[in-house]
Amino acid sequence: MYPLQESDPTNIGRYRIIGRLGSGGMGSVYLGRTPGGRPAAVKVVNAHLQGDPAALHRFRREVETLGTIRNAFTAALIDAEVNTPPFWMATEYVPGPTLADAVEMSGPFPVDLGRAVLAALAEGLADVHVHGVLHRDIKPQNVILSATGPQLIDFGIARSEAMSNITQVGTAIGTPGFIAPESITGGEAGPASDVFALGVTMAYCLTGRAPYGQGSLATVSYRTVHEEMDLDGIPAEMAELITACAHKDPARRPEPQRIVEFCETETDIVRHPAYQRIIAMAPSVDTATAPPAVSPTPTAPDMAPRPGVALLEAALLEAPATVAAVPTRLMPLPAQTEPVVTPVRGTGSAWFRRTPFIVIGAVAAVGVAAAAVVAVVALQGSGSTASAKDPRASASRDGSHRGAGDAPAGKTPTTPEPLPQSLTVQARRTLEAGEFLQAAHVKLVMQKDGNLVSYDENGRSLWSSLTVGENYKAVFQEDNNLVVYTADNTPVWATNTGSAEGGAVLELRADGDIAITKDGQELFRTSRTG
Repeated sequence: MYPLQESDPTNIGRYRIIGRLGSGGMGSVYLGRTPGGRPAAVKVVNAHLQGDPAALHRFRREVETLGTIRNAFTAALIDAEVNTPPFWMATEYVPGPTLADAVEMSGPFPVDLGRAVLAALAEGLADVHVHGVLHRDIKPQNVILSATGPQLIDFGIARSEAMSNITQVGTAIGTPGFIAPESITGGEAGPASDVFALGVTMAYCLTGRAPYGQGSLATVSYRTVHEEMDLDGIPAEMAELITACAHKDPARRPEPQRIVEFCETETDIVRHPAYQRIIAMAPSVDTATAPPAVSPTPTAPDMAPRPGVALLEAALLEAPATVAAVPTRLMPLPAQTEPVVTPVRGTGSAWFRRTPFIVIGAVAAVGVAAAAVVAVVALQGSGSTASAKDPRASASRDGSHRGAGDAPAGKTPTTPEPLPQSLTVQARRTLEAGEFLQAAHVKLVMQKDGNLVSYDENGRSLWSSLTVGENYKAVFQEDNNLVVYTADNTPVWATNTGSAEGGAVLELRADGDIAITKDGQELFRTSRTG
């Protein structure tokens, strides 16, 4: 759990806010407590989306969806405000690690425990489908291992079966590596698509590896459509069941209830020794304590690194991410400019831990060597937080740079040119960790802790993406999107301003705001949080 920052609320509705559980492109999730002491996960829509009709429509749909489902396998909706800003909802607080965290923490699950987890999740999925709802983003980080058993979380992109084909033609919604082939090639989604994602999730649970490997979004999508999963090391009987769940033909996948029957498990999952060890290893959160001290507003361009991601992630982080929903079009690049993917460290896959859902182009022509390339754009940055000279000067990766007013060694320095009142940045532009863009009254910094932050001329924070991680970078893309990527090129936050036509510019304004505009029309603008 993260400590509260100065910009965080202390109360939402009747809930006293204790700490931050997570954040993403759609909003932030806090640990709250009612006056009577009941804990809850309180999700609040981000300030810059409070007036966005599309974002609010999705948020209201999520509230409506959760309101129709009440079972032992999902966190129930408790309360919500969908008519008056700030918009928020509260769900049951489900303590426990995610499945992704558990695998990274303790390694692949033993087969009997994996079978029990699969049966429990299939039973929950069957109940969700009975209510006419598709989850559409089942993955290891959307499964909480609670003291009472596994639970599905994050219904941020869930829809009723009647709405399943409303997705824009040519796009697939979900998390790469877990999106069913029919969704990638035709944008179609149904109950069988959830079964596919469940099978892939179980493959990860039993191997600790990304079932379709690492790589660009296009590469993973190509493998999903044309290749089989990595099931090495899984006993034949279990591998056969997982293969059936992930069959390329959705009509040949078993229904969730049939999966429960195939598992034939008599394991009491919460009493399984390995399950109990996983629960015991997860750090606890004392919801009875007073809120932690509010973090002061940073006064220097480098904020102190925030705590690492807690093993407890509440139901938010939509696209991605999930997250963080991070619905973003990622424009294709020439092959020679595609960045190198950083290998994932550790036994488990950090790639799974905070991956949001992503809207990716349909790979209908995926047979032509991943023709629908959705590569990350790698660009040169403008500066480094080592110093703040003319933003037009280019920085080296070690943080050294020389602005227009700097003099060579042995020469008398000249007076530096004043910073411009505003700065207009064309795509493509990348800010690696520690690099920045700067105008007279605002500085946009991609911090080394993974947070993209704007500061005023006095070093006070104005706005941030609320992302955290090592070697993150921010990319202003040719498709009009400003995106924060992890070290392995997974998007975790975006402005959601994507357009196939492109042509937008990124503006650092004299009033301290950051904006994305096209032909004078404002597509995105920061709101001050400091």
